[in-house]
Amino acid sequence: MWVISLCRGRAIVWAMLGSTRYNTGSSPSSVIPMTQLWTWKRLALFNLCLKPEEVNYTRLKSAMDYQAGGSMPGQPLGWLEHHTMAWSPEAISSDSYVVDIGLLGAREVEEGLRSFKELELDGHEINRHNFHLPTLSARLGQACHEVHRGRGFVIIRGIDPLKYSVEDNVMIYLGIAAYIGEQRGFQDKKGNMLTHITASKDWKTPPELRHGIHTNSSLMWHCDMGVDILALHVRSLAERGGDTFIASSFTIVKELKFLYPHVIQALQEVAWPIQVSGNPVPRYILAPLLHIDSGNNLIILSVDPGRLGVHPSTMGTDGTSPIPPLDPTQLEALRVLNQVASKYRLRLDTKPGDMVFLNNFTHLHARDAYSDPGQGQGRHLVRLYLRNPTMADPVPKPMRVPWEAAFGPRVTEERYPVVPALEYSAPRYTAGSAAFPLDDNDDANGNSAA
Repeated sequence: MWVISLCRGRAIVWAMLGSTRYNTGSSPSSVIPMTQLWTWKRLALFNLCLKPEEVNYTRLKSAMDYQAGGSMPGQPLGWLEHHTMAWSPEAISSDSYVVDIGLLGAREVEEGLRSFKELELDGHEINRHNFHLPTLSARLGQACHEVHRGRGFVIIRGIDPLKYSVEDNVMIYLGIAAYIGEQRGFQDKKGNMLTHITASKDWKTPPELRHGIHTNSSLMWHCDMGVDILALHVRSLAERGGDTFIASSFTIVKELKFLYPHVIQALQEVAWPIQVSGNPVPRYILAPLLHIDSGNNLIILSVDPGRLGVHPSTMGTDGTSPIPPLDPTQLEALRVLNQVASKYRLRLDTKPGDMVFLNNFTHLHARDAYSDPGQGQGRHLVRLYLRNPTMADPVPKPMRVPWEAAFGPRVTEERYPVVPALEYSAPRYTAGSAAFPLDDNDDANGNSAA
């Protein structure tokens, strides 16, 4: 039989052992046989805390059928069970994803920097062929494989940023990053290749007029849409908070397929209004947020809630917008997605000098709020977009517009700002947690090129 109990004013549906059959009211096939052995632990997986009128017995039946060995709607995803990227946070220790290069490795990096400077090239010309790391290259090759074919993330540790100038820090960062992904992506239409993620004490612009990455507020679960590899160089940390969390998209999809198949269907529909740059500003495209290729054991989840639906700048005086709003099904899908990502979140154990490399197509990330010290440097990360043409998976055509903005044809000169801008100009149009600018005249990154 079914038992409905209360949990904080909401109802939880529990299945008790017995031979009772519950009719969901749709058809004879909707009758649920309760002779299956359901343990308390398995039932807890539902994590359903619903109002009584929200109880979806059809969804419960689908989950039961799947648990009993049946099939779920859509593509079979049995391969997810043992996929290396379908990790759970409790199974991961920090030493398993940190590559500490040690003193010898740090000296080799210094020698690579010295040799590159002797070439008298510009910093942006660094690549793995002129930033020589004869011993470390093998370990960095393993790290590259881990990002693309392993669990999907690594941290390179062992470089003290306080030992180097801001220019040398950037060159070391670019040199090591070249062994993970040699192609770098634009971060805005001005050609900035680096973004300084910080809340500088020098900025006079109020936080409410800045983009989220330039405040100390929390950031919701998202990815940097259209980016293969997200790289972050940790220059310094906050006094309190500011942790970076990640969640595997493979693990998220596995749980959604089991408990919320309707969310999987919604995320795959070519019906999500995504804000993109263009003229008039801003404009939008309709695209899916989720791509599943069971033939190649591939999942791409590309979602940033801040870039979806109506942009505030497009709202007319009558409250209407040319960009369609998200419908209730889409809003519910995002809510569930956020809930599942939080359930499987892993806090990255970062230290100053760390270089984080994350497979951005197969992971979501988030940040909690933080506070900086009253004096001195606060939280400061430097962001880089990377792609490895040899290792990268193909980007599905419906999801290519954001990707082409980063890795498409070079339409402007590349800029590598080594420090945050002294002054912060409030952007007219930006979208998303990743601070993607929507206007040719915007510089949403708050950067200063050197």
